[in-house]
Formats: sequence, structure tokens, C-alpha cells
Amino acid sequence: MTSRPSIAQLKDGDSDAWVWFFTEFSGQIAGYARRMGVSDADDVTGTVLETVARSVGSFSGSHSQFRSWVFSIAHARIVDDHRRRDRRPETEFTASHDRAQGGSDIFVTSGDPDLEVAMNQLTEEQRSLLHLRFVLELSMKEIARVTDRSEVATRVAIHRCSRRLRELLSHGDMESTVEP
Repeated sequence: MTSRPSIAQLKDGDSDAWVWFFTEFSGQIAGYARRMGVSDADDVTGTVLETVARSVGSFSGSHSQFRSWVFSIAHARIVDDHRRRDRRPETEFTASHDRAQGGSDIFVTSGDPDLEVAMNQLTEEQRSLLHLRFVLELSMKEIARVTDRSEVATRVAIHRCSRRLRELLSHGDMESTVEP
């Protein structure tokens, strides 16, 4: 299916609509999960896809709202993964070690090592907000829905994250972080 199906087609179980959904979202969800340091991005992606498939019947809204809804589910599963990891320190050590060794891959495609180092200095929440905005290109309204914040709070947080990233890049201050 080359064109975007209606939400009704997804709800009706149209196989072409579900192929579109999988093609459209699976890579983005997996990339978001990986960039946020989950222990198993494929598992999180599968869980999100399954949750959407089971719950799409109760969804109502536009395609933009659907996209926000899907990423709010992904965001919740990523938070769940981090909570599980926090309860098991040995898993957290491995994930943190891997991140420290490989650098944050949130903007790896930029090829800018300074950007990667600066991104590593941001908090997980700051990286998440920047990823949602600049990699997944969600609108402020969509990000607000995903993160369960007001649109104003979202704008302020992303502005602060962007400012902090600019400071890190311009001053080479790669040690301290500021919460959004």
C-alpha cells in the first residue's frame, strides 16, 4: 500500500493498512528505543506494535493524533524498560557501559563527534525530547501528548535542551548537565 490508509481501515483489520502501519512505524519505534538506551529495542518495538494492534479499536482521532498515540505508547514502554533496568543494576551497568563505549547514537548519522559527546552530556529526558523533535520530527503538540506535558511546558523544555546543547557545543563544557 503506497498511500496512507484511514484509521478506520486499521480498525477493520485491513491487511494492507497494517502493512503500511508496520512499514511506517516499526523502524522509527526501534530507532527511538535504541537511541533511548533500552535493553532490547526489538522487544520494545514488538510490544508497542502489539499494544497498538490490540488497542486501535478504542482510538479516535486524526492521523497526527494517531502518530502521537503510537509514540506515547513507545515512550511508556521505554520508561518501563528503564524502570526494570533500575531494579536490576547489572543490566543497567551493561547498557551504560555500551553507551559510554559507543557514544550516544541519537545523531550518529551527523558524523560529528563533538555532537555525539555533547549529546552524551544531556540527560536521558533531554535526549528523548530532542529525538522526538528533530529526528522523528514530531510537532510540539505531538510531543506534549507523548510526554504528557502541556504544549507550553514542552516548548520550554525543548528550548532549554537546545540551548544546553548549543552551550555544550560552543564552550566545550562536556561535564555538567541541566534538567529540562
